[in-house]
Amino acid sequence: MNKGERFEAIYRNNYGFVYRLFRASGVSDDEAHDLAQNTFKRVYEKLDQYRSPDEMIKGWLKKIARSVLLNNIRDRNAIKRPRVTVSTNDLVGTAEPVAPEPPDLADREMMERRDVRIRQAVAELSIAQRQCLTLRVKGFKYEEIAEALKITMDAVRSRLRDAKKNLRQRLGDDDVQK
Repeated sequence: MNKGERFEAIYRNNYGFVYRLFRASGVSDDEAHDLAQNTFKRVYEKLDQYRSPDEMIKGWLKKIARSVLLNNIRDRNAIKRPRVTVSTNDLVGTAEPVAPEPPDLADREMMERRDVRIRQAVAELSIAQRQCLTLRVKGFKYEEIAEALKITMDAVRSRLRDAKKNLRQRLGDDDVQK
């Protein structure tokens, strides 16, 4: 028996059973028919995976029907976000975004002073802490730092922790990322 014939036999023999499962769950008549159809759609899609005799299929059908029912309930209860649509006509002729204004002289001087303070504070760290911090700032992961410096992961964590602590003490929390 091919897949189509097998499915048709299962459908004919078990549609009423699946429909009654949904009705017993308090689903309306029309919705029970829709959910039963969705159940048998899944059955058809997964029929090649079912290896037991077709006479024992009711347990499998119950499991699929329960999943379909729970998905239906979840979909109904989901909070729908309003859809925002933008016409492509609105995008035609839009100007390029304006570049932010460069910082004024006072802001530039303040940033330069902050950079000098950070460089000095980093220079005052121990060599081990400075090496770990430099590699971390360059984007290395902890494992890569440990491998590059031939130290343990615990040593990397400890050195980075101590470096951050020292920088916070010297600079204050504003200039140090946590």
